[in-house]
Amino acid sequence: MVNPFGASGIRGTPRLVATGLSAVEGPAIGPGEWILNVCSMSRPAEGWPTAGGDIVATRLSEPLRSVRVLNTSSDTVTGIPAALAFGPDGCLYVTDEGHGAILRVDGSRTVTSFIDSYSGRRLNGPNDLSFDSEGNLFFTDPWGSSDKAPVGAVYGYCWASGELTRIDDRMQFPNGIVVSGDVLYVAETYTRHVWKYDVIEAGKARGRQAFCVLPYIEGVSFQGPDGMALDLSGNLYVAHFGSGGVYVYGNSGELLDRLAVPGSLPTNVCFGGARGACNLYVTVDDAGTLVEFEAPTEGMTLPFCPSTLSTHPFSAALVDLEEVV
Repeated sequence: MVNPFGASGIRGTPRLVATGLSAVEGPAIGPGEWILNVCSMSRPAEGWPTAGGDIVATRLSEPLRSVRVLNTSSDTVTGIPAALAFGPDGCLYVTDEGHGAILRVDGSRTVTSFIDSYSGRRLNGPNDLSFDSEGNLFFTDPWGSSDKAPVGAVYGYCWASGELTRIDDRMQFPNGIVVSGDVLYVAETYTRHVWKYDVIEAGKARGRQAFCVLPYIEGVSFQGPDGMALDLSGNLYVAHFGSGGVYVYGNSGELLDRLAVPGSLPTNVCFGGARGACNLYVTVDDAGTLVEFEAPTEGMTLPFCPSTLSTHPFSAALVDLEEVV
């Protein structure tokens, strides 16, 4: 039975944190009250001041003033970054579908390829990623997959050994991913499913089972679950692309709440903020915005989150940057 909407306790109009963000995705809390996001693709017809490949940062204490940290494009490859996460070495990790790789960015803003192939074959193009508390990395690899071409996959990487394992394949655009303890959640956009796996050892999971199915939105041609985040109660917050909302599911997959966002295309979510992990941040594609909800419940602080540290290696990357918005 569906609980009445309002169970999450999050209410009110969200605060606008950043705007003018082209194809915005992948919010991640950085050091020193910064929040970062990616701009996946350029949209010149819409006149955004940002461009595809941009990684942008905004101080939470200075909303609507954003700087460009770097652009993942090179002379030969157009960058299509989709998500961000900080790793155990203090570097920023970026899923980039244009490069077909997970990129690693250090405090000097030097970009290198971290994972780009499996068993001798190039990845499709990673979309989202999540570190566990031991530094093991789980990520989705959907680029080019769809309901007609189910070639998407999910991978796990063991930080200690460097072993890369394919957890699942033949998927219809595996998208958002989040790991907590011995549970791994994966969103599959075309089927509108969020799947649940058992983490069995470092970088490995198995036993796909249905956790929830996002509601069908009448009249929307492309829709489904995108990025996700967990709160400390184990509730899962899912950006439902095409729905204009973030849907909140309880531990057993029951729908608890729907948070309306200013736009129809929410892409990803994360917890963080000046009060710890008590604010929910949402990127909204069609509006080109990053917005903030005040949350009465505390979100799960991600492993290696820079906001929990007094000093962090990536702080050096956020100095003397060009203001873009």
